[in-house]
Formats: sequence, structure tokens, C-alpha cells
Amino acid sequence: MTFDPAAALVHYHALLDAHDVDGVALLLAPEVHYVSAGVGDVRGREAVLQSMREYFATSPDHQAFDDEVKATGPRSAQSLWRLRGTNKRTGAEVERHGIETVTFDDDGLVLRVVVEDRS
Repeated sequence: MTFDPAAALVHYHALLDAHDVDGVALLLAPEVHYVSAGVGDVRGREAVLQSMREYFATSPDHQAFDDEVKATGPRSAQSLWRLRGTNKRTGAEVERHGIETVTFDDDGLVLRVVVEDRS
């Protein structure tokens, strides 16, 4: 059976949309590198998971949507995404959209995530 990076990305996003950080933990390589305006530049599984927990605690109504997901290589996929949520500390409504590129390791674990916001 061959690895389908687009299907793996859809699965990863489903767990994120459910705010299932424990489920996401099973998909991250120990040396994962995550770069995003929403989370920052974070390295390592535990640090990425902590950033996600903090983000979801601040924006508990976060909802994300993929408008398109496609494989870009044998171990990479890209999504055109959009999200909305409310920052419970400030009350500000947040809407963002952009491109996310995810690279997987040989075991199918998320190795690198780069989230680019688009205007």
C-alpha cells in the first residue's frame, strides 16, 4: 500500500478541527517543525502540542476548512485553508486563510508544517 500524503493531511486536519490534541500527538514526528503566524516557529512534538493546546484554549470556537487538498510529492501535501474563531481574551473575531504545506517522514508522521497566511 502506498502512502497518500493528501489523505494523511485530511486526517491530520480532522483531528485538529476536533481539537483532538492527543490524537494529533500520534501523528507528529518527535522532531516536528511547525511554522505559523498563529502558533509561531516551534520545534519538537511536545512544544508543538503545547502551542496547539494554548491556541485552542484561547480560541475554543476555532473552526478550519480545507477548500482544496493535494499531494505535492510522495511525502508532502498542500491545503488551501480558511479558519475563523474568537479570541476569548480579547473578544476579537479572527478570520484567516492561506496555504499550508505539510511534509511527512518515511513513517508517515508529520515532520514539517508551514502555514502561510494570504491576504
